[in-house]
Amino acid sequence: MKSGLIALIAASAVSSLPAAAWAQCATIDPVVVPQVRVDPLNAAGPGELVQPFVLTFRRAGLDTAPLMISYQIVDEDSSVQSRVGRSQGPTVEWQGEGSSRDIGAFRSEAYSLLRSGRAVLGENDQASQQTVALRLTNLRDDLSSGVYREQFTVRYWCGETDAALPYEAQGTVAVAVAVPNVLSANIAGASVHGEIDFMDFAVLSRTLQVSVRSTGPYRVTARSVNGGVLQRERAGAGDEADRIRYDAVFDGQALTTDGAGGQGMPRAGLLGRQIALDVTVEGVEDKRAGVYADTLLLTLAPAN
Repeated sequence: MKSGLIALIAASAVSSLPAAAWAQCATIDPVVVPQVRVDPLNAAGPGELVQPFVLTFRRAGLDTAPLMISYQIVDEDSSVQSRVGRSQGPTVEWQGEGSSRDIGAFRSEAYSLLRSGRAVLGENDQASQQTVALRLTNLRDDLSSGVYREQFTVRYWCGETDAALPYEAQGTVAVAVAVPNVLSANIAGASVHGEIDFMDFAVLSRTLQVSVRSTGPYRVTARSVNGGVLQRERAGAGDEADRIRYDAVFDGQALTTDGAGGQGMPRAGLLGRQIALDVTVEGVEDKRAGVYADTLLLTLAPAN
């Protein structure tokens, strides 16, 4: 009798549990959000960007009764601010259909049901599609070039959220954000042209400042119109007395002036750098009087 009574109590306890706690009510189709391209150097671009996509919830099992599903999107590796990528990546908020609140959550926090969306399957409905908006909110930040990727988990509840444990579809929402390697450069004064004037050559070394902003590394090459010399106006090319040789140094590194090779430069960032272009000429004691000039073409190009 004693063992039979124990079995009866156990059976009674099982029969009292709600069905939602025993069976998964729905599945969620994996989705790849269209890749977003962000250019932090584009001052005319938006400060935020919204990319909509569709989450599809499908009924599981044979039950055809109306069903409400609460869901949220979980960032697995962030704890304070949701990002695409582990660190220093684009920050993201999620908005469910018909709601402006963020429905994102973190793995490290307790279940925040105030941040959740709703999907409703009517009687006999086999699926429900919900439009979700991915909102990137820090497009003016100093983002390094590259492709940031993340696979987000969808956590969801069947029926009443306070009566059931959540289910999870891990890695269901795949997101990629591409930040291109771009740069902008100008001579101090916001011009792409600059002039170094040696005047009477009392000083043989002068400097020009070059402002550079870039999302990634880049290369610098230089090409001299006169082959690395200042040449006297209306002079022939063969007489050394009409030619003043010079050396060009960019950010402390010597430049060849034949347009070949080039030197690698680190990322300058969104705030940019002021980089010195130093030009030093040889002595002019044996040169003819006159006006000497050359054009040095600097090319700064993203290094992929």
